[in-house]
Amino acid sequence: MLYFDIDTLFRYYNSFIKDNTITSSRIFKYSKLLKMVKKYEDICSIKPVGFSIEKRIIFKFQWGKGDFKIFIWSQMHGDETTGTKSMFDIFHFFSKEKNHDLVKFLRNKLTILFIPMLNPDGSEKFQRRNSVNIDLNRDAIRLQSPEIKILFYEIKKTNPHILFNLHDQKSIYNIGDKYFNPSILSFLSPSVEGDKKITYKIKKSMGLISSIEKKMKGILPSIGSIGRYSDKIYPTATGDNFQKLGYPSILFEAGWLPKDNQKEIIRKYNTFSILLGFYLLSTNKINIEKEYKSYFSIPENKKNLFDKIYRKFQIKKGKYQFLVDIGMRTIEKFDPIRKNINLISKIVDIGDLSNFFAYEDTIFNEKNFYIKIKKKGKNFPEIGDQYIFDIF
Repeated sequence: MLYFDIDTLFRYYNSFIKDNTITSSRIFKYSKLLKMVKKYEDICSIKPVGFSIEKRIIFKFQWGKGDFKIFIWSQMHGDETTGTKSMFDIFHFFSKEKNHDLVKFLRNKLTILFIPMLNPDGSEKFQRRNSVNIDLNRDAIRLQSPEIKILFYEIKKTNPHILFNLHDQKSIYNIGDKYFNPSILSFLSPSVEGDKKITYKIKKSMGLISSIEKKMKGILPSIGSIGRYSDKIYPTATGDNFQKLGYPSILFEAGWLPKDNQKEIIRKYNTFSILLGFYLLSTNKINIEKEYKSYFSIPENKKNLFDKIYRKFQIKKGKYQFLVDIGMRTIEKFDPIRKNINLISKIVDIGDLSNFFAYEDTIFNEKNFYIKIKKKGKNFPEIGDQYIFDIF
């Protein structure tokens, strides 16, 4: 069996695997996708499979000649771009290192089918939803959006053995509730409504997640861990419904790390989790389901992270003084004129936040710190305020 030297590949990711024509910007637009179509048409079969509402072409890439078929899609949420970048990193590796033992092995074992931008209209505006504000990941029952109809049609037509559904998760997730431990990556094998039995195919997706998590532990940084995404049932979600239809499905959720706002470090870890999935399915596709019980030992994500916390602040209203913690979250707002992302910090909680953690955590021990709000008629913070106050 071919040995996957993950440590060496990980160490040389920037020069060996990463597609450096993809910038660090979180934005990945349709114009960039068209360049990727031209760049990888020599190693992939690339075909239009339909159009978005605003008539942008949706493409399907096909690589490999193996019997085992993996169907992957990304940017069904237009502002979740890490999975798209990771897949093109992998295609760059396949293109640059055609004679590498791992590349040759995967090419002979797998057929990879990839829709890199299911929601090109949303991607153009760096927004989650499509051009009529439907969340494609909640349109699996009515199938109203042309984009989601394309996904269902292509999966039924190609009848893949497993599905990879690539997403980005919010910055709110921590692993555990004891200390700051952000969720670098999360995985999920979606639940099946009304069926408590874990089928053979669900065991397969759970077993693969468990195997990926075990292999990834050896290359994780000192801060951060891998988590299990909430298995809450969403009756209209794609993952839940594909799992219900009998397709083993895995959600890959790219998380966050401190001082990695462009998610370039996360992109690296995400790339290797997908690549590991390919390798494991190529070498152990028959027995991977035996690892399914370990899936439940992966800790669930906890929603106990803020982007910033200012602790032990004294605020005043009238004759009263209060010692509070102030929790901030960063809101991303796309600027269509400048074509960039503006970051706006907003207050989302005030009070005792001692059981929460933050990427930026500031403690004020002196009693003479107060907040002066830059808003007429106000001298204390409120939920929803933007970060427009002075500290003195």
